Amino acid sequence: MRLYLIALTAAFAVWMPRAPEASSEVASSAAASVEAGQAILILTPGRYGSIQHVRTPLPPRAIALTFDDGPSPLYNSRVLAILDERGIKATFFFVGQYVRAHPEQVREVVRRGHNVASHSWSHPIYLRHWSRQAQITEVRRGYAALEAALADAPDEERARIEPMFRFPGLGEGAFMAEWLNQRGVIVVSAEAGTDDWRGYSAESITRITLNAMESNQGGVLILHETRPQMIEALPGLLDTLKARGFTFVQITAGPEGRAQALAAEDAVLTVQ
Repeated sequence: MRLYLIALTAAFAVWMPRAPEASSEVASSAAASVEAGQAILILTPGRYGSIQHVRTPLPPRAIALTFDDGPSPLYNSRVLAILDERGIKATFFFVGQYVRAHPEQVREVVRRGHNVASHSWSHPIYLRHWSRQAQITEVRRGYAALEAALADAPDEERARIEPMFRFPGLGEGAFMAEWLNQRGVIVVSAEAGTDDWRGYSAESITRITLNAMESNQGGVLILHETRPQMIEALPGLLDTLKARGFTFVQITAGPEGRAQALAAEDAVLTVQ
């Protein structure tokens, strides 16, 4: 029996997928310049967030707030007010069909100094299983909606469309991630999420997020502006994080990254 268990254990160890080895080349290339509260992410390695990729290179105990799934007609204005009261700038990963329905909210977000990026057109969590052409169409429609919403905005506000993409449900696929990187678009995952999408109470969201930020020493944080419990938790959560010594930064590709995406062959970002 003992020999059988040893053989079974060895077979299981062979079957289990091994975690990828850390690449010193990738880690060393992930450099972010932090100036005036902005953390500039460069295109190489092109995919950030330690949930799936290399850790986002933010300073210790720095947090980049990112809001998914909006713009929400119910809660977006409240999120903006909460951030304004604390002088925090964030990045909003918007869903294209909601952008088309509420372009005025997109304009207000950038007017207040926040950045916007794409979270696809219709939020398909199984995007990676679609045909390649369908994936491309989905992604292009999301960016086109952002550009249409800000078509008449001042140049400095249009420049707040970031060459960044977050896969719905973090359901990343190798084809689309590479396709985006080839067009100068950075894939942004996260170091942690708030789990607000699970329907937890404001108290639970706060506890989960504080624990995650402490264990990760900051990083990119995913929040959802569509969840009322998140909105309830947000003021106290931000105040507690600040009291614990965390700072807030805004992720961006910077002017050079945006220029690189605009100049890419078959570019997905087209508005100057």
